[in-house]
Amino acid sequence: MVALSVTSGRWVGMDLGLKGAKALVTGGSRGLGFSVASALVEEGADVVIASRDEVFGEKAVGLLGHGAQYLPVDLTVRNTPTELLRRFLMLHGRVDILVLNSGGPKNASLGAMDASHLGDGIGAALAPMVELVEGVAPLMMARRSGRIVSISSYVVREPDPEMMPSNVARAGLLAYLKAAAFELARYDITVNSVLPGLHATDRLVHLRDSGVDLDRMLSRVPMGRFGDPDDFGHMVAYLCSRWAGYITGQAIAVDGGSTRGLL
Repeated sequence: MVALSVTSGRWVGMDLGLKGAKALVTGGSRGLGFSVASALVEEGADVVIASRDEVFGEKAVGLLGHGAQYLPVDLTVRNTPTELLRRFLMLHGRVDILVLNSGGPKNASLGAMDASHLGDGIGAALAPMVELVEGVAPLMMARRSGRIVSISSYVVREPDPEMMPSNVARAGLLAYLKAAAFELARYDITVNSVLPGLHATDRLVHLRDSGVDLDRMLSRVPMGRFGDPDDFGHMVAYLCSRWAGYITGQAIAVDGGSTRGLL
């Protein structure tokens, strides 16, 4: 059985200019969302994580320190994204960074997907993310600065026939963000998506314990190892930095070379 551990090292390099930046990270209590929140905190940003799991949310802010805060929220509930943004602004007054992260929709293949599958996928991974962007965009435009990053999925490049709801929702969000990037660029607001591959998170542990053959999954990764979640977090932090001010409208794979497509 392949090992799930990775060798992690502290980020060493340029000052990303994020000290004092006000960042909202949805789905930030666990997994890659937590890694992003951790990287932003390490760079001096004031981070609020939002998730519906209060136990993990409170645990996450304890681990993050540096004044990190947690807001309990279920973004699948109607109008909740707008309420989340209101509560964030009460804490910090402005939004410099918005990181969009959500759980994946339930799997369904062609012929097995019904309206509930599609509705759940859109309700979890598309509609609330769009509502958040629509809320923060005018605020960022008024200040003529901002960073929006979405943690997406490889299915926007290589649709998976077993993940039809995710194919629809993730690709829809990517298209929306691409158009938003075009409109917001003149205000020095960047909008990018990051497409994670297999990273050594709790999700892989769950898959292994559920009987999924991780060795077979890993065989499709040219680098022959799982990704380090800390590396992923710092990649997103870089996209939020002053040094990434000319990168926008992109979908960047962080997957050990797994994606076969040219684009």
